[in-house]
Amino acid sequence: MELRPKNKRCSKPTSVLPEPSALVRRFATKLASSNPTLPIVDVACGSGRNAIAVAQLGCTVICLDINLVSLEAVLEQLRRSHLIVAERLPSLQIDLVAAVWPFGPSTIAGVINVHFYYPPLFENFERSLCPGGYLLFETVPGCGGNYVQLPKSNEIKAALGPTFDIEFYRERPVGPTDFGAVTAQVFARKKKT
Repeated sequence: MELRPKNKRCSKPTSVLPEPSALVRRFATKLASSNPTLPIVDVACGSGRNAIAVAQLGCTVICLDINLVSLEAVLEQLRRSHLIVAERLPSLQIDLVAAVWPFGPSTIAGVINVHFYYPPLFENFERSLCPGGYLLFETVPGCGGNYVQLPKSNEIKAALGPTFDIEFYRERPVGPTDFGAVTAQVFARKKKT
């Protein structure tokens, strides 16, 4: 159930090294500094565009996706270029909707979840993030009929509940006004106590 923009106006051409999300560019350094001894997880990583940006800061980023073909192609380019960052990008092919979440309590330093919205994962993120770990979340843009699968206003804030300190939060209404859907961008830190 990976949500990808269907409207070509929302899609951007890919380059040799895919451009990370603007939200990842904005918070990558902070995300990378949360706990250097634990890995970060990129949920529904696609081509690895966001994982690569964070791995370039010295982190290990575990790339999760149901299909790793795009990621493997990019990693092969990195290996041929002799870029060490490829060594910090282990991957795991997983159906994030049907499979059991593969990380235990307090075993990851951060979660990158861009353009994949599956609400039951938030509970897993909360459990697996170490205290002080970061969650970076961004829905797909509100293109075409995507609004049907997007959250309602304040739904993400409510899902994060009292466990996270929200450092950045932005919503934008999309779709028909009476539907109440929003795109959301969040950068939040799991509370230490």
